Amino acid sequence: MAIVCTEQSGAIPAFSRKYKTSCSTCHYAFPMLNGFGSAFLNNGYRYPGYDEDFVKEEPTSLGSEGQKRAFPDAIWPADMPGTAPVAVRAITRINYGALEEIKWNFEFPHEIEVFAAGTIGENFSVFAEMELENEDGEIEIAFPLFLQYDHSPQLHVRAGMVSADPSPTHHRITRNHYNVPSLRTRNGFRLRGDYAGIEVWGAGNGSDGRGGFMYRAGIANGQGGGNDVNKNKDFYGRFTYKIGGLGEIGGAESGASEAVDFFIDNSVTLGVFGYSGTASRTGIEDEDFQIFGGDVDIWYNRFILNGMAVFMNSKIEGMTDRKSLAWYAQGQYVLYPWLIGLVRYEWTDTDKDVDSPVPGTSIIPGITVMARANVKMILEAKIPLDEPNKKNNTFVLQMEFGI
Repeated sequence: MAIVCTEQSGAIPAFSRKYKTSCSTCHYAFPMLNGFGSAFLNNGYRYPGYDEDFVKEEPTSLGSEGQKRAFPDAIWPADMPGTAPVAVRAITRINYGALEEIKWNFEFPHEIEVFAAGTIGENFSVFAEMELENEDGEIEIAFPLFLQYDHSPQLHVRAGMVSADPSPTHHRITRNHYNVPSLRTRNGFRLRGDYAGIEVWGAGNGSDGRGGFMYRAGIANGQGGGNDVNKNKDFYGRFTYKIGGLGEIGGAESGASEAVDFFIDNSVTLGVFGYSGTASRTGIEDEDFQIFGGDVDIWYNRFILNGMAVFMNSKIEGMTDRKSLAWYAQGQYVLYPWLIGLVRYEWTDTDKDVDSPVPGTSIIPGITVMARANVKMILEAKIPLDEPNKKNNTFVLQMEFGI
């Protein structure tokens, strides 16, 4: 059994019960968020505008309004969900590997996640997860959580799991991870995943209540989950600006869309990010590294085009400095509200100053089927294009549900 880091999480089925609404209100295809889902997240898991007008599940009161007047001689009142805010997500897979000894492999299940999330009064939100994952025959366990103070959509303070993953915040819908956050330093660090730390973040609308900005800045262990593995802390930051589309924090007039166009948010989002840290591994000197990159995310009617590039520079005493470069470009199209086609091209060079190993390139085509708003199936391939791995094609049929 091993302890692992998980990816950044968003809204969960418990919120569908709280507001008595479909998963497609916030999701393009879960866990990927649409414009309204991003605004919901940026408001601290609350509806944009007047959240109390949309809550259908009566919360449990933790005090009265009179306690506000009596403060500081009384505890400030709040509320919590009226029923247990718990949800489950399960993932199963049928895998095929062209060069594997066992070509066909059933993973039933591959992963089970139990979530608990909700709001506490007007200014706090919480998220907790217990994850069990089958990884190469070994059971891995993760238990990320955070407590967040939601002063306003423009200012949130989070303590617990934080994420420096620069890939689009609406999440991927492919089985295969993006290559950019998966790029590792020589001592094993990668941007993908969540780490223990403290983060300040927020968002705001642009002109006329459309588009807008998002920012996040944090300090984290970087490695080791709840316990750091070296004396140094890591620092990171990210900034995006969205042109057009739904405002980043929505508004009272925006409402939630359950119509067939829930997947449309015509906009262009540009982002930059940076990370500076130290990675450690037994038997090797500490590795100091810096990561910089940028991304673009374009939504036009039923089509989405996004791409990202990242440059990494690392130093280990007594070894040659290493420079790495990775990028990807991806397009996806909504054939029907329940049927999405996708193709992604990836290019990764772990050491661009040497000829060997050669850059890793691959193409990832896939089809996503939303059998129901909370039941998804993915048929996907990964086809390496570089000569050493050219015949190592893999295919997967992944099935997921959330309740």
